[in-house]
Amino acid sequence: MRAVGPEADPERHVDDAALLDRVRRGDPAGAEGLFDRYAGPLLGFTERMLGVKAEAEEVTQDVFVKMISRADQYDGRASVSTWLFAIAANACRDRLRSSWRTTSVPLEGVPEPKGTDEAVEGGLLERERRQLVRSALARLTPEQREVLVLARYRGMPYADIARALGISEGAVKTRVFRALETLKKLFAEGGSSWNAARS
Repeated sequence: MRAVGPEADPERHVDDAALLDRVRRGDPAGAEGLFDRYAGPLLGFTERMLGVKAEAEEVTQDVFVKMISRADQYDGRASVSTWLFAIAANACRDRLRSSWRTTSVPLEGVPEPKGTDEAVEGGLLERERRQLVRSALARLTPEQREVLVLARYRGMPYADIARALGISEGAVKTRVFRALETLKKLFAEGGSSWNAARS
């Protein structure tokens, strides 16, 4: 788990701020540098929040468009990465509020697995485990899911999460605790252990 933000690498924070300053001045290299650094982590966050890769890609792209158009609004109180994750969290919330969707794939559309029986079984078990975790994350409240994804999957410190979401650090801790308790309960009900599903 890699930490994101100034605590992880103080030099990177300076570089991020310098890149954002280049964005303010209209230099495309600044936006390109920030995109190279944060597109992957932001896409991972938005995909976990939304559950649909195509929507996550769209939202992640929107984050960078907003970064460019709102670069002058960055006030430096939080790291650039925290600011970008705040934009992403708000965009995910907006997307989740505006669309209740159901996705179904007909069984005929799912290809038969190819390979050895052991390899196929191992792949199916891994896919099943990932689906189990995605399904459990989807059952959390959006508030619990966003703090859990930022803390556990992105490695963001609680203080940065609090700044990104505009809540207190205590609220972040409470949401993480409640999310973990909910997940433990869900996995216990399903007969799987929480630690087995995370590994």
